[in-house]
Amino acid sequence: MHLDQSRSNPVGESTPTFCAGRKVSGAQKALLWKSLKEDPKCPSRILLEEVARTDEPIPITVRQTNRLRVLWGLNRKKGRPRRVESAKPSVSPGEVIEVTPRLLFVGVHLFAVWMEQQGGLDYVLVLLKQKIEVYKREHPSEDFSLLYHREQTLLLRFQALFFAPLFGIKKLTGFDMQEHPLKTLIGRGYQSSTLSQFLGQLERIDAAEALMPALVPEEAGKIGYVDGHMIAFWTRVSMHKGKITMLGRIMAGSKAVIAHNEEGQALFVEYYPPDIHLSNVIEDYCQKFYAATGIEIFVIDREINSVAMACAFERRGWGLISMLDSNEYNGLSSFEATEIGKLDDGSRVYSGKWNKPHKDDPRHFVLVEQPEGQVLAYWGTPRVEKSLEPIEWPQVYRQRNEVQENSFKDMIDHGALNTNYGRKKIVGPDRHQQRAKEKVEEKLEEAHQKAEKKEDLVRTQQEKVAESEQRGHKKRLEQRQRALVVQEEELKEARQKQEKLQEQAEALGPPRQRMDRDFRKQRIMTFRTLLLENALVSFIAVLCGKLKENVSLESILRVLFERSGSRVETSSEVIYWVNTEGLSVPYRRMLAEVAEGLCAMDLKWRGKPVYVRLRDVPT
Repeated sequence: MHLDQSRSNPVGESTPTFCAGRKVSGAQKALLWKSLKEDPKCPSRILLEEVARTDEPIPITVRQTNRLRVLWGLNRKKGRPRRVESAKPSVSPGEVIEVTPRLLFVGVHLFAVWMEQQGGLDYVLVLLKQKIEVYKREHPSEDFSLLYHREQTLLLRFQALFFAPLFGIKKLTGFDMQEHPLKTLIGRGYQSSTLSQFLGQLERIDAAEALMPALVPEEAGKIGYVDGHMIAFWTRVSMHKGKITMLGRIMAGSKAVIAHNEEGQALFVEYYPPDIHLSNVIEDYCQKFYAATGIEIFVIDREINSVAMACAFERRGWGLISMLDSNEYNGLSSFEATEIGKLDDGSRVYSGKWNKPHKDDPRHFVLVEQPEGQVLAYWGTPRVEKSLEPIEWPQVYRQRNEVQENSFKDMIDHGALNTNYGRKKIVGPDRHQQRAKEKVEEKLEEAHQKAEKKEDLVRTQQEKVAESEQRGHKKRLEQRQRALVVQEEELKEARQKQEKLQEQAEALGPPRQRMDRDFRKQRIMTFRTLLLENALVSFIAVLCGKLKENVSLESILRVLFERSGSRVETSSEVIYWVNTEGLSVPYRRMLAEVAEGLCAMDLKWRGKPVYVRLRDVPT
């Protein structure tokens, strides 16, 4: 629905309607009107000279200015103006107080208004102040600026980090090079040096651990989705490496293990080196997640699929849903299955156990036979059986794609999830060398045992040959001599293999060292990204509740958040004008509906109602 810009705004009788013209926008007219109200006797020529020296000159002539003055009743009397100092008139209801004619990322300003109204960062400040006080007690000799920051300073600097991805700023150096609206958004600007120092001091007090509870809502949910996300890290020094799936190569980096609830809200994050397999840390990770949220049912992909993992979760009383690898079963014939229903796509669903019982396997299986014939095997622990109906398991597992996989893509796009923060490294033992050495030593032990057996066989065969020689055997002697030759050859090969493995073990050399990343800064900024994503999802949910049709987060970011506009503040309200230049008719129609939805959200800024209007940029 198109918004009519020419209709009157509810601003009071003393303020005229500032509708956009062909050359002069509504915000520019408001700026002229405000200047004239402050000094009604100022000549139009002097007024335009002053406006021309501002950041955004107005393309208007003296004649056009005089016409507007007559229209507004602000034209001065004939004759030379008298230079008499007079007090400025008091502000009347509806009078313009401040005009910001050029506002970048106008949608981010509206999102910030909503965030402030919801108290989105209040709990973050509480947790941060508590952590600072604890650090000061534990380290009384430490002295750096973060320990003495006022609450307002903490808020402003954290806001700068929080909103940076929405400006397209991923690395903090972007504050020094890219155009951004930080000054109009939070009232002041920052350079990267100040924010880098702030982030470094947050790292110093290890703020990530203390801030993590800010991600958890009052109702955390019942199901936790856990998945790892690899982030590449370019370096020339020797570091532990892993398969960075997004680049398809073995390289240094980090693994962010992130947990969401069924509503798609991120609740927890922990970082691990890329060479650490998820199955080695998942139990400890889930214990931390359970302590933070109380969630006892987990959905994890096939990376942790094993009987041992199912037993470990069962011992703790947790529920776990995962999938079997396709090479572990042969369709429905591997199970004693009973049909329990159908999915929406027509797939048949079966429930059952192994056809041949496996020792100490507590898993129950739900099998989905797809229309093309493929059978997918989902499994769950007994705790899951008590909480969820088996027919629900496939849909619960498939929800991973929306809850996590798509969420990771969104956070990479507009949340700087893939950006590395901090270059500090921790020196430790070379785990790659340790694993290679353990593998070689295991093979060497097997080769040593095999060689000893071959030696025993050769020794026994030599005794048999000697016995045949003493007894004068002919045919048997030849048979035993041929067998001895074969066994001596096998012993020679076993010793050669043993020597080769010994050389490989020696080639690995003495224990070496290799570096891991210090993840403290990375955790803080990933917490920032998850907090931002949670806030954006909640904002879009509230906004869509006011619209006739749902609008995606990507559309809001492109059509509203990244557009420029202006802001007019009067004594009774605040109006945000959004530029529509370059929008096609369908997108302009969508933006108009979004503007109406924002007006219906009852946003308030400085205690005044906020209204959103569309504006065509004059040419």
